[in-house]
Amino acid sequence: MIDACRAALEAHHARHGTIPSMAGLARLWGYASKSSAARRVGELVEAGVLAWSADRRLRPGPAFHSSPLPPTSDAGLDEAMERWSTGYDGELTRAYMMTVRLLRLARSIEIGLARTAASEGLTAGEVLVLDTLFRAGPPHRLAPTALKKHFVISLAGVAKRLERLLALGLIERVPNPDDRRGMLVQLTQNGIALLQRLVELDRHSSHIMWPTALPGQDYRVMLDALQAAQALIDAEPEDQ
Repeated sequence: MIDACRAALEAHHARHGTIPSMAGLARLWGYASKSSAARRVGELVEAGVLAWSADRRLRPGPAFHSSPLPPTSDAGLDEAMERWSTGYDGELTRAYMMTVRLLRLARSIEIGLARTAASEGLTAGEVLVLDTLFRAGPPHRLAPTALKKHFVISLAGVAKRLERLLALGLIERVPNPDDRRGMLVQLTQNGIALLQRLVELDRHSSHIMWPTALPGQDYRVMLDALQAAQALIDAEPEDQ
């Protein structure tokens, strides 16, 4: 999570040339309170990404803009595999090797998504709400409970994202035609336009477009393998 926050902050600074206030950082990172943002700031200060000025304002630290990801060379993974193989059996070693690669890939994608979202002053979670509404098809509306089920987060978590998007004019509340007491959230034209701008950025982003560089057969094999892996994990009882 700290890498995603760092990526969003660096993207914001690249666009605006400023470091937000603590309240602004909470909004940028999708936190509910300034105290949560303050804890993350403390970690970034300790890492040298941020620093305090003499008048107690945040400024870029010596590590600002440097890559948040460690080197991902095959040599490093080969060395790790050798170390694992001395203490674990072959089955565990293969499992660890695959897991590390997937974690590195997911981490790179998460950082890329945060940077793209931050270019429009949003969090990745807020952009995913806009995308989900768009994919619902015209008129691009859903009930908050449907979004809760889609993202597998609490209704309060969904509400926090929706309130921010409502305040920015990217979505609006409309009556539910099937329930006079209920309301739906719907994309506005501004929301659709913003999403289209982000889609254009994605066309040139390796964290989104990397699958298109795979040969057709490799793409199919990888997709099938990922689906099989997800099914195996989902089938495991929750109490294990």
